[in-house]
Amino acid sequence: MKRLFFNLIFCQLAFAGICLWRNPDKDIKKIFPQATRYQSVIRRCNKEEKKKIESLISKSLDPDESEFTFYQIFTNKKRIGTVVTHTEKGEYGAIEVIIALDTLRKVKKVLIQRDREIKSKELRSESFLKQFEGKSFKDTIEVGKTIKPVKGAEKASKAIAFSVKKMLIVYEILKEEK
Repeated sequence: MKRLFFNLIFCQLAFAGICLWRNPDKDIKKIFPQATRYQSVIRRCNKEEKKKIESLISKSLDPDESEFTFYQIFTNKKRIGTVVTHTEKGEYGAIEVIIALDTLRKVKKVLIQRDREIKSKELRSESFLKQFEGKSFKDTIEVGKTIKPVKGAEKASKAIAFSVKKMLIVYEILKEEK
């Protein structure tokens, strides 16, 4: 298959040498089939932005979270969405979450890239992940209230919900450069 995307993905993780987004071309085709390219925008949060994010998520940012990468998705010159990624600790290890946003900053799609959860199939299911679609940074995204957990994988369900909420907040506070 001919590669449509030529931009490099820059991962600026202080404590990890790997890129969180492992299959951008495949994922973009799945989420934004009309996309022709993407570009990475890296935003460093200042002290005020960091404090605001931490206040909204009720948790400190991880030490490696001083820079965030927003992947702008385009059809020719028109931006049609953005992808953000996040890794959160589940019951049995890291859960890598991909969150696609539309141009109104609402969740278009959530994908689980990697996990080690016992209920992995259920966590990756359309019925679970579809619950996040249409959510924005203003919405309550909480397991047991607005998100029904995967039975037997409540901790992992909470980790995924937290990733989505956190990245919606980060994106709203930092916004990408045009």
